[in-house]
Amino acid sequence: MKCIERRTIGLIAGTVLFGTLTFAQNNPSVGLWKNVEPDKTVFIRTLEQDGKLTGKVEKLIKNNAEDTTSTCTKCQGENKDKPVIGMTMIWGMQKDGARWSGGKILEPDTGKVYNCRIEPVDGGKKLSVRGSVAFLGKTQTWERVE
Repeated sequence: MKCIERRTIGLIAGTVLFGTLTFAQNNPSVGLWKNVEPDKTVFIRTLEQDGKLTGKVEKLIKNNAEDTTSTCTKCQGENKDKPVIGMTMIWGMQKDGARWSGGKILEPDTGKVYNCRIEPVDGGKKLSVRGSVAFLGKTQTWERVE
């Protein structure tokens, strides 16, 4: 009896794992991403929840060392003076064909919030992330970490 139970549990666990991996492969925008800038490297984890894409800061590297103390001093509202690590910086993104749009992205250094568009590129190995106000904006390319 115990052997059958173990096989059943193993089969269920394998099915759940396979389903999770298949889902992640079907949404190339989900994962851990690295954004390298001249003065820092930010690791952002994107997730799809309730049909919307969100992203949180998972790790911050400054001066070749992990920075766990930075806060969003220029943010307004609930993010004011909150730690950057763990902060939701992308929210409200809705699927729009192969891309995500209609949401917002926060720049913790300035506290500014921009309209956002995200599109997987290079077979899902990179994300093209554009933050803009009206017609002015900036596009970054984030690299997949996992």
